[in-house]
Amino acid sequence: MAFEAQNEFEKSLIKAASDPAHRPQFYKDLVRSDLFIVQEGPPPETSGKRVLEEGMSLQLRNIEWEGKPYIPVFSSLAQLQGAVQEEVGYLALNALEFMKITRGAELLLNPGSDYGKAFTRDEIASLLDGSMWQPSEQYTAKKDTQVMIGQPSNYPSVLADALVRYFKKTKAVKRAYLAHFFNPENDEKPHTLIAVEVAGDWNSVMAGAGMVARDVEVPDPPVDFLQVTGQSGLEDFFKGDIKPFYERKFLGLF
Repeated sequence: MAFEAQNEFEKSLIKAASDPAHRPQFYKDLVRSDLFIVQEGPPPETSGKRVLEEGMSLQLRNIEWEGKPYIPVFSSLAQLQGAVQEEVGYLALNALEFMKITRGAELLLNPGSDYGKAFTRDEIASLLDGSMWQPSEQYTAKKDTQVMIGQPSNYPSVLADALVRYFKKTKAVKRAYLAHFFNPENDEKPHTLIAVEVAGDWNSVMAGAGMVARDVEVPDPPVDFLQVTGQSGLEDFFKGDIKPFYERKFLGLF
């Protein structure tokens, strides 16, 4: 059946499917939303809200997809009803709470639908412990190092455009620059460097930017992010004629 968004979470899912810049917001919408889950066994005699008491066991349906077992979950009751042919019982639970209950399992959102997603064990663990909102790696120079930096001959337009869309939604980002960068101490070849000036939580903003960068094609991977603080020698490069590819517009007050 055609996918028609039933709630805000499904609108976010549709947007994330086509726009990498929206994917950080999709995860935020996910953990605030309910998931609908098929409960095995005879359907309940009555419907309504109930409390899952400590020690209560749940019989959940499992399916196999691409040779791996998953718990199927759905973004709305309409999606669940469209996927299940027989009469079944179901539960609606907050996504984050459900992931805690089923910790260690992998989830498949809207199997058979036009809009869905597989959530791996590691991905779920990063949502539960908050590490999804931390940069995957951090590097601090331990000594003065001669590096090479310049403008890329093959400009990563797709990356820049996606980051602009993401930064526009992230009020903490003031401006961002792009460069071609090579550090002989750590790099095998030149790669893409994004220098960002942030007034706020650097780790959270850059974790989201990293998600965006992972999902677009870049001519010179990988993509590293540099925090513009006014204290790094690399920043001298951006103080010259290099214009930011993104700069937040501040509206004057009258």
